[in-house]
Amino acid sequence: MQCKAIKTAVNFLVLSTWLMSNASWAEDWKLEKQQHNVSVYSKQTDSGYKEIMVKTIVETNPHALIALFNDVAFSSQWIHNCIEVKMLEVVSPTERLINTFFEAPWPVKDRDMVTLSSIKTSEHSVQIEITDRGEVIPKHKKFVRMQNMHGLWEADTIEEGKSEITYTGGGNPGGNLPTFIANRELISSMLKTFQNLNKVILLEKYQPIYPQTTSE
Repeated sequence: MQCKAIKTAVNFLVLSTWLMSNASWAEDWKLEKQQHNVSVYSKQTDSGYKEIMVKTIVETNPHALIALFNDVAFSSQWIHNCIEVKMLEVVSPTERLINTFFEAPWPVKDRDMVTLSSIKTSEHSVQIEITDRGEVIPKHKKFVRMQNMHGLWEADTIEEGKSEITYTGGGNPGGNLPTFIANRELISSMLKTFQNLNKVILLEKYQPIYPQTTSE
């Protein structure tokens, strides 16, 4: 009888913790937009610029995300408002220094950011952490340097042949751009970026190649 009571108490504690954590998550993140298998959430920060979280499900292996990111020349074809992505340095096999240029709507000046991408992988998941490195090269005269940029791309297997891709991040667009405009553009841009990603990540050239096995 005592063992049963202890087990019931433990189960209740686990359930309560799960409910509280989910309630807290729901309070932190606000659903902004949901279209075509893409969900965009945001939450406020002390800076006024919103953190953003975007989720989608794609029918491919998580490692396709790495292949897509490695195709730097193709980046402007799916990252919304991206003019160009330049590889500045291959720091290590899993780290790359990147300079990304973005087109901004008139009369806002175009932006750029310098970031370090760090990749971690396992058989069923991929993480690409983005950290700001804006100080490593001089600012471009025609672009406003974005500041404090940070993000995390995650791709996780949810079932055979399907992966959930999540991006969480934020930063400061730089210049004198009002926060409400910056937040609105961030949400709209990431929605369109993920809608593009849903299509291009399925291209054959990004699918992982596995060694073939022969039966004896």
